[in-house]
Amino acid sequence: MAIKTISNRPKFVGLFILILGQNILVGLIVIALGLAKVIDPFILTSYEYGLAIEGGVLLILGLFGGILGPTLIGSFVEDPIRFAINYDYIESIQFGALIFKSSSFIEKHPIDGLTGIELTENVRKNDEGAPTITYSAKLIKGDGEAIGTIRGISSTGVAEELAEALGVNITRNFD
Repeated sequence: MAIKTISNRPKFVGLFILILGQNILVGLIVIALGLAKVIDPFILTSYEYGLAIEGGVLLILGLFGGILGPTLIGSFVEDPIRFAINYDYIESIQFGALIFKSSSFIEKHPIDGLTGIELTENVRKNDEGAPTITYSAKLIKGDGEAIGTIRGISSTGVAEELAEALGVNITRNFD
C-alpha cells in the first residue's frame, strides 16, 4: 500500500471516465425508454420490449468500447499517470496499469539512501511539430550514485511534490 500517491496526468483519467460514463448513460436511457414504451424500437419492431433489448445491446457495446478505447489509447501513452511512494520504493504507474495489473506498466525504483533528485527538461516535438516539455528526475544517493530515473514527469510542480514527499533536495539541470 502506498504512503502517498501523486497524480501526474489527472485529466487523462477524466477522459477515461468520460468515455465509459457516456456509453453507460446512453444504454441505460434507451433501456428506460424501452421499458416505458415511450418510443418505438428502431430495429426490433416486432418485439414488445424491442427498444429495451436494443438499449441492453448498446449498454454492452458501450461497456466494451468504453474499456477497449481507453486501453488502446493507454497503450500509446508513454508517460506515467501517477507516482506511488512506499516505504522502500517509488513506483511510476502508466495508464495500462489502471486496467491490466501487469508489472510491464509499473516501474519501481528503490529509495533507500536517497538524498536528492536532479531534474532535467526533455523537449520533444508532437505530431504537429509543436514542442512538448516533460521532465525526468534522476534519483541520487548520498555518494552521488544514481539509483534510477523517473521519466515522464508532466511539470516541475509534480517534481517538487515528489521531492517533498521523499524528503530530499531537488536540483534543476535545464539547458
